[in-house]
Amino acid sequence: MRYGRYAPFAHNRRQEAPMWNRIKGWFGVHDDSDGASTGGAEYEFKWYDPGEENPFPVRILDVRRLTWNVVATTNDAEVAESFNAQRQSDGREYIDAEIENATTVECNLAFPHNGDPLEGVIYKADSMDVKWDIYIYDAAFLFVRSWTGQLQYRALADITDTEILITEIETSADHVETAPQAVYFLLTTHAMGRVLPHTIPRDVPADPQHIGLWSFSMYGKLGCYATYEDVTHIEIPRPQGES
Repeated sequence: MRYGRYAPFAHNRRQEAPMWNRIKGWFGVHDDSDGASTGGAEYEFKWYDPGEENPFPVRILDVRRLTWNVVATTNDAEVAESFNAQRQSDGREYIDAEIENATTVECNLAFPHNGDPLEGVIYKADSMDVKWDIYIYDAAFLFVRSWTGQLQYRALADITDTEILITEIETSADHVETAPQAVYFLLTTHAMGRVLPHTIPRDVPADPQHIGLWSFSMYGKLGCYATYEDVTHIEIPRPQGES
């Protein structure tokens, strides 16, 4: 099933709009706690089963009321300096960087590609509300935490004129459970500008407030829809106009 007929609604932070706009393509976008501070606010969340209000084939929790409103801050001068320094990095220092307690996860993640050369900076966080920088060198995607400069995932890819296929991910043993789902989400949302739910680990409590805080800590303002299910089987259609 493809999701080209859906689009995320234009969110008004003062007033909630209908869950989904129809007409525009869902994916047709052209354009430590990591400082999560709710100021004591309690947010309302709602679960959506697949259906008219949820075009994805997985049950999702809409956490945007938190992730789009929480302000990321830090009182740690070293963290602030690290974030600012990382804005100038081209990621080359991570080419041979080691991941502590590293292990390898085999996977089969496919993404549409327009054939453009891929080398260097893929995505850079533009504020502290965004938690990731992404680079690629020698067909290896490097996923780095924007605040700390920690390399968390190294994903090896086969790249053709029409497709990017990731077959192997190196990460720490602590992140093995959701490594394929995280890489799939990060490339789809951050690098490609599409909309996709993010998978949360099974040990994250099913309390919506907790899930919202975890989502912001992990993905910042780009963590919109949380799910306990695997998202890697959700197809990413090509942009309109591409064959």
